[in-house]
Amino acid sequence: MIHFFALAPRADGVSPREFHDHWRHPHATLESRVPTVRGYVLSHQTHTNLLGDGQAEFDGVTEVAFDTAQDAAGFGEEPYYRRHVEPDEPKFVDLSRLEVFQTEEEVLTPRISEQDGATHADALWLHLDRPVSAKLLQFVRRDGNPHWAGEEDAGLGRRIGAFRHVRNHPSRAVHGDDPPFLGARQLWWPTVSAFEAGVNRDRDAFEGLVTKAGNAVVLLAESERYLR
Repeated sequence: MIHFFALAPRADGVSPREFHDHWRHPHATLESRVPTVRGYVLSHQTHTNLLGDGQAEFDGVTEVAFDTAQDAAGFGEEPYYRRHVEPDEPKFVDLSRLEVFQTEEEVLTPRISEQDGATHADALWLHLDRPVSAKLLQFVRRDGNPHWAGEEDAGLGRRIGAFRHVRNHPSRAVHGDDPPFLGARQLWWPTVSAFEAGVNRDRDAFEGLVTKAGNAVVLLAESERYLR
């Protein structure tokens, strides 16, 4: 499965509320109906004092899942997308600064368990069952650290209480040898409060994950799932 990310900045003259509301409807209502789309998530950028000024570079990230690289590569030419979705984009997105990334997913921690010390409630939590979750997203730029993905990553994610931890690597079938990013990282929590509590328990682990990537886009988001 291919996971497509679109890092979206809002258009000039569009307020944050207007951006996020238009993104939810009508845009998500339309885009999630593209026939080749298998999963659809909107991650709305949310401020946290645990990240610096660059966290608001993008107002949100769209994640779309496709069955094949062919479907992902042809998304922009899909007739339903061209007819209904594409005309809506410039109404709220600054397309000149939009960045896209097609990836293949590597799951480090699928979910947490009671055997690993999680409470019963925490072990029951699964991102696919929830319409809204908190997510930390990191996109490593081309001039970032080529060794951004390390063997210690899964352990660092557990130390900050992440409920799920995934790394995304460039899809060679789509990007060839010239991807726009070196890779991406996603970590999930049920709520923003759970994220902040987990990070505050082990700031060294958090800094280890976030800073070792070098030049990267990092943001906290409240993610809304429209399709599993």
